[in-house]
Amino acid sequence: MENPPTQQPYENDPVNRHLIRLEQMNQELIQQITNCRQELDQAQSALGEARIVLAQRYRLEVEQDRLLTQERGLNELKSNFITLASHEFRTPMMTILSSASLIGRYSGSEEGDERERHVQRIKAAVNSLTTMLNDFLAISQIDQYVPDSSTQSLDVTALCREVIMAVQTTAKPQQRFHYQPQTGPLQLQLDRQLLERILVNLLTNASKYSPDDTDIQLTSTIWNRRVLFTVADQGIGIPDSDKDRLFTHFFRSRNANHMQGVGLGLYLAKRYAELLGGSITFTSKLEQGTTFTVELPLLTGRA
Repeated sequence: MENPPTQQPYENDPVNRHLIRLEQMNQELIQQITNCRQELDQAQSALGEARIVLAQRYRLEVEQDRLLTQERGLNELKSNFITLASHEFRTPMMTILSSASLIGRYSGSEEGDERERHVQRIKAAVNSLTTMLNDFLAISQIDQYVPDSSTQSLDVTALCREVIMAVQTTAKPQQRFHYQPQTGPLQLQLDRQLLERILVNLLTNASKYSPDDTDIQLTSTIWNRRVLFTVADQGIGIPDSDKDRLFTHFFRSRNANHMQGVGLGLYLAKRYAELLGGSITFTSKLEQGTTFTVELPLLTGRA
């Protein structure tokens, strides 16, 4: 009787050896994949941190550029202020000085008219200085200004008439101001003082850049839940090349450089309108005149 064949150990079987080797290779591959994933996670984490650092650095560079640009703008603004102030203040100051000196020479009663003429020149010069100083003060405070948004009954017609009366005191001789009211008392949620400043600036500009014996028209109306004010003059107009920069502070049109002013009136009027949630637009033709339109939100109905 033959003996049964001797059974070989499991690992000595060629097939089993291959299976064991494959299992070892599989485990090694799994370990390598695990290591790669860990390294990838670490790399992604480092990349994320690098992106954060780069983003922070980029924001810092952008902010630095903004601050440098702002600083250059402030330096330019300061330079413009000094230049304009020294030039524009000199004219009324010389007027006051010369008129005050001449008044002392008129001692006789028959020279009363001459004295009065120089007194009026002094008053006009003082008003001019006051306006310029108020504009310079306003431009320094406008960014911190908080409008009074309390709802109040505002008689637009009465306000417009008051503004016209105030502007007429310093207007050129024979200039005629007209007001066409198409609004009555309104419940407006806006700052009355800012609205008054807008209208004063626009009407003053219209008077300054219009000849004697011309008409200046102010209108007010309601359209599409907006309150509209228009100021139209028959003045020198605005060159096409200057229209894009008209609301820039200290900007003067080429055809207005010979007239007294610092170029802040329209800039401030636009900023005031924006503070009220509105806007200012204009149309103009050289030697024919300019029309400014102020649009402000009508947040409540008629009173």
